[in-house]
Amino acid sequence: MNLGILLPKLYFLIGQTKLNWKNRKVAQKFESKEEYFIENGGILLEKQMALSQGRNIEAGMLKILSKSEIEKATNNYDPDQIIGSFHGGTIYKGIFDDKVVAIRTPSKFDSNPELVNLFLTDVSIGMVICHNNMVKIYGCCLETCVPMMVYEFCPNNDLYRYLHGDMELRNLLKWRDRLRVATDTAYALSYMHNALSKPVVHRDVMSFGILLDSLYHAKLANFGHSVVITPGKKDQRWPVHGTPGYIDPEYIETEEVTKKKEVTEKCDVYSFGVLMLELLTSRDPVEMARCGNDLVDDFVSEMKRNGFKATIDMSLIEKGNIDGLQWFTRLALKCVARKGEERPSMIDVVEELWLMQDQSSKA
Repeated sequence: MNLGILLPKLYFLIGQTKLNWKNRKVAQKFESKEEYFIENGGILLEKQMALSQGRNIEAGMLKILSKSEIEKATNNYDPDQIIGSFHGGTIYKGIFDDKVVAIRTPSKFDSNPELVNLFLTDVSIGMVICHNNMVKIYGCCLETCVPMMVYEFCPNNDLYRYLHGDMELRNLLKWRDRLRVATDTAYALSYMHNALSKPVVHRDVMSFGILLDSLYHAKLANFGHSVVITPGKKDQRWPVHGTPGYIDPEYIETEEVTKKKEVTEKCDVYSFGVLMLELLTSRDPVEMARCGNDLVDDFVSEMKRNGFKATIDMSLIEKGNIDGLQWFTRLALKCVARKGEERPSMIDVVEELWLMQDQSSKA
């Protein structure tokens, strides 16, 4: 079923049931897949309308799949088809319409409002924003208590394992590859910030959420924590979300009363700057955060003590690329400035990275 056909039906059903999605505090426990379809479809419709910001954006290519279609594609959730996992769920490899896809399912089919919100926000981003460097959403199943997603399959998995996995994988991504990955990711973030009349902030940029296609081009994923903001509007506050080690320190500094902090595009710029330092050093920001350290602080301190070459991953240094590595480092440090107002926009970041790629190709 195409979502363009589904939307009018959902408008009618929601009107009949008079459910208030915004005031929904706890997960509903339903007896039938039809009731879950209406519940999840209503939330998805609300999110799609919020993201489209009143514009008539065609939901078009997103397919609504049945639970039986998901079961068939995963061979009844065959463990041999598992290709990954994430907090709260499992990712299977499957085939739909003669196309290899990735299928994201919850680990347990129990009511979970947080997972419902994450999954449907992810889907709604794919409905409204489409870019070559963003993972494409092909469809979803609304018939279960936690919806399931079908999205683009990226055969080379996530960036994290190439930076922090075994040495064979780590040696595959040379400097030019890492520069291209950074450029692809920056382009996707810039598009999110500028494609619609209001910016969409990702809020969870990290190496685990960047997938690599067959040519090792980067595709940004994991949009479940994304929010729409109104530039200049005060009191746009959300609870802090993100991955430790990447989160903007200005965003972390919560207020004593509300425990919420204002979100801006510069939150993504900071996280992207951490990713750039991760690409330069091959150090894991998450593992460092678990040990009470911070990649940004350690990088700046080591640069002052030991200099540039002693701070980055030595395997990246090749003949003629020192200037490019230093340029990349300077840009990364701009992105992780302590104050958001001192950071560049993602458009500025993309422009500099394009120039770096051009220089690198001539070297």
